[in-house]
Amino acid sequence: MYMTNLLETKTVTFREIIGNGKKYAVPLYQRDYSWKEEQWEDLWLDIDNLKDKTDIHYMGSIVLKSEENKTFTVIDGQQRFITLSIIILAALKNIQNFIDKKINPENNIQRKEILMNTFLGSKDAVSLTYASKLKLNAHNNDFYQSRLLQLSIPPSSASLNDSCKLMLSAFKYYDEQIAKSDYLKSAEDISKFIEETIGEKILFIQISVADEISAYTMFETLNARRLELTATDLLKNYLFSLVKSDIDINNLNSQWETIVNTVGVNQLPKFLRYYLNSYQPLIRTDRLFKEIKKQITEQNQVFPLLNKMQDFADIYTAIDDYENDIWKKNKDMRDLIREINLYNAEQHKSLVMAAYFNLSESEFIKVLRILKALIFRYTVIAGLNPNDLEKIYNKTAIKISNKKIQDAAHIFTELKPVYLETEYFINSFSTKTFKLNSRTKKLVRYILLSIENQRYCTSYSVLDSDASIEHILPENPNEEWENFFKGDTIQSYIARLGNLSLLEEKLNTKDAADKIFEEKKQSYKKSKFQMTQNLCTYPHWDSSTIKERQLKMAKTAAAIWKAEY
Repeated sequence: MYMTNLLETKTVTFREIIGNGKKYAVPLYQRDYSWKEEQWEDLWLDIDNLKDKTDIHYMGSIVLKSEENKTFTVIDGQQRFITLSIIILAALKNIQNFIDKKINPENNIQRKEILMNTFLGSKDAVSLTYASKLKLNAHNNDFYQSRLLQLSIPPSSASLNDSCKLMLSAFKYYDEQIAKSDYLKSAEDISKFIEETIGEKILFIQISVADEISAYTMFETLNARRLELTATDLLKNYLFSLVKSDIDINNLNSQWETIVNTVGVNQLPKFLRYYLNSYQPLIRTDRLFKEIKKQITEQNQVFPLLNKMQDFADIYTAIDDYENDIWKKNKDMRDLIREINLYNAEQHKSLVMAAYFNLSESEFIKVLRILKALIFRYTVIAGLNPNDLEKIYNKTAIKISNKKIQDAAHIFTELKPVYLETEYFINSFSTKTFKLNSRTKKLVRYILLSIENQRYCTSYSVLDSDASIEHILPENPNEEWENFFKGDTIQSYIARLGNLSLLEEKLNTKDAADKIFEEKKQSYKKSKFQMTQNLCTYPHWDSSTIKERQLKMAKTAAAIWKAEY
């Protein structure tokens, strides 16, 4: 379809693109400047290899949408366009250095003005500042126009956004390359470099199209020297290609930015995937864009999609943040979310989003309790493949979204194939080990406190306690300890749950430490935790004792992390 609206395709030099009074604008919805040193260096090496040769260098395609009065919208190619402009600006700074040093100032001033007018922009007669041939997006344009184009480099980049920092770094990179080049020793050399190498030896395939849909379709299929577009980059540009009026474009941009700011730019693809998987069959990350493009084909579908995405973005973010305002109204919700967060799980998010928007509050809480037990059994203790979880979560989420199931009991029935039976769970728990680090310490403390509360009818906060974790068999056992583990691999028992207990920090660091078991008992007697006091009933501590204790813990855990309907 778009070929009927293709105005022309031709090979052009950079001078031909930028000359003859043409002006270019990067749409406000295009991605910010994102090239980094790897791309800067590749381009510089390509350009540097052109010196003293008749070779040319193809920069790939540039897709332009023709406007009025020699004005074009840059649909694809903005990263290369901006970087070439930055190279020229860095070169002009080096010419300015000769002017500042009073080296042939009159001629060099003329050279600078001619090059600026040819490749970058003209000076306003009133303000005496340069008006650029290139207008960037909303996040980059002010810095480009007021700083780079005026060769007014800020002393600090602290106040700049990330993409403007990259532009400034690119300018400094090319300034340094030009300054240390062995063939750009004079203003004449630099002028020749801009005119002949940048202007004439760098070629583009210029593709001009008549409308946004044609431009977008071409943009989607081309791949030149640039960072690969993500599914969300493609989606964003596609949605903008569907809306027409300036008001709609501004509203779309504002709403898109709200979604990005809510979930975070790095989380956007993951959010998009879980959002889609909450109401339709499981989709891979590499098909996200194609799936939405298939669903959204008209302008009147764009804002309903964004409205729904914005709602889901709020709950998606809240799933990982128990302090989010969404949970403040209900302590049970907040605590369950916080517990599930300890499990470091991801796949349940599509189901949680579907349940949140389609179930009553009381049924939603029941679903969280089911997930608490299921994920703990399946992932934390058994360590099974989470891919199987994602498949069944997806099927269940679809039924919830389609109103085919509306209560926790039916949801549990759907999830029961991945809910580990008690015997399997106890067997897995009875041999479970945890190598302690910053994350697993919180998880192990939570497990031990939960068992303490269940077995001894105490009410410690399983999430806020400052109790330390005591290795009964120390992490660095001495020879005396080895006497109790003859014939066993002593290291294999140190991280067993049955070898771990709760102990106040002052008792752990001062009194218990690496002493033998009989001496440690004196500290255990002082502890407020019943499970730790109970250690004193064991006459010695060896592999069989650890196995016996861990089996008892496993049976208690089965009563804590359970979901039965």
